[in-house]
Amino acid sequence: MVVTNSLLSDFNEKYKFLLNNITDVIIETELNGIFTYISPQVRDQFGYKPEKVIGENFLEFIHTDDISIVKKALMDITKFKKIFYVECRVKHKAGHYIPVSVQGNFVEVQDTLRLVGTLRDISEKKIAIQNHKNIERQLKTSEIKYRTIFEQTVDSIILIDSINGEIVDFNEQMHKTLGYSREEFEKLRIPDFDLMENEEDYKAHLEKVVNIGSDSFETKYRTKTGEIKDILVKAKAIEIEDKIFLHSIIRDITKKRQAKKQTDEINTLKSELLSRTSHELKTPLIAIRGFTDLLLELHRDKYDDETISILDEIKYGTERLEAIINKLLETSLLESGSILLNTKKEDLSFLIKFCARNLRGLAETRNQFMHLNIYDKIILDFDKEKIHEVISHLIINALKFTPPYGEIKIQTNFRDDFVVVSVRDNGIGFTKEEKKRIFKKFGKIERYGQGWNIGIEGTGMGLYTSRKIIELHRGEIWVESSGRNKGSKFSFTLPLKRE
Repeated sequence: MVVTNSLLSDFNEKYKFLLNNITDVIIETELNGIFTYISPQVRDQFGYKPEKVIGENFLEFIHTDDISIVKKALMDITKFKKIFYVECRVKHKAGHYIPVSVQGNFVEVQDTLRLVGTLRDISEKKIAIQNHKNIERQLKTSEIKYRTIFEQTVDSIILIDSINGEIVDFNEQMHKTLGYSREEFEKLRIPDFDLMENEEDYKAHLEKVVNIGSDSFETKYRTKTGEIKDILVKAKAIEIEDKIFLHSIIRDITKKRQAKKQTDEINTLKSELLSRTSHELKTPLIAIRGFTDLLLELHRDKYDDETISILDEIKYGTERLEAIINKLLETSLLESGSILLNTKKEDLSFLIKFCARNLRGLAETRNQFMHLNIYDKIILDFDKEKIHEVISHLIINALKFTPPYGEIKIQTNFRDDFVVVSVRDNGIGFTKEEKKRIFKKFGKIERYGQGWNIGIEGTGMGLYTSRKIIELHRGEIWVESSGRNKGSKFSFTLPLKRE
């Protein structure tokens, strides 16, 4: 075959093109590691000009910790005549090191053995490997954590195959709760101990949870000994290796149910006792008040001023005691659910103005200022007498615990489908602990001896009954206060539409 200069020139051009455009760095060194050639890519990848590298020793660019690895690879290629491959770190001109793979072989160039090979930047590969290791480590850690929680939690946990309904995994608490050994429980299906679901219901429920994603419900389980337990189940559909399972947390609420039942019975007895006692107290109280009124009305001119003052005190005391008894009776009825609201369309704006007007005299005796910022004509369904009681109580509280020349602001706003009524003052305010107590029964915050008594006494039931009344209207009531001497803001909501 005849090779012309033209063909040789063409071949050289193609060879040069390949060398200049390949991403790897092409290297050629003598047996002692001196560079005799390095491709232009070394500038882009390592920051060196090719002509500055030629004549230098390859080992001078290797990280000191990797030199022994490279030398061993060179010895192996010489000894075993195999392809040279090693991974090491090569120094960039800027001073940092880049992980590379070096691959090559000995070839004869002009009767001289040379090492010809490539340098490839494997930074991304190293990062990918490290990321993979990190993920594997995290997965292993997560698995250990999950298994620890799975076995140590006080709740029972069960994993169910959503296709066939088989129990595929469960923790120790699960089989212990029902009195089975692990081996016995492995052979069971949910309908074997769930009294609320037969096999057909069970399959339908599985499908429902898979479709909606999760479910929370109460049921009853039968133990191995026949005992019936109240159970709360929280089930969630999860995907594991392209299969859908139901992960259920199962809690025995039998004792909680029994405790609630006992508490309800005690509260019922307490409410009945409160109601009966209040009625029994009211009967003689009416007689005392009636005779006192009679004495004052028919025989006032026969008594001296001291006697009349005593009778007035008796009358005031009976009125005060009667108000307390009525409040206790109302509380008893609210607790028992015996109160029925007399709701009809009313103007809430008019009612707020009416309450404020009735209490303006009290505010004036304290040199307090009352401001109203309310919408006109707020028409909605509510029990006028009950809401009058709530608004009046909130305003009275604001007056009681705001110093002279203080301000009480009453306003209305709209939020979603509710009207919001707020009573704000700049008085004594509430601490964090007090805010937790005030809506509870007998949650009155005592202010005696603190300079806040203005002749308006309370039972500690006002805010409690207010909460009950607002809740009966399907609303909410709450308090906001930044702390002592920073004022407070009581707000409640009422729905704009009747359900």
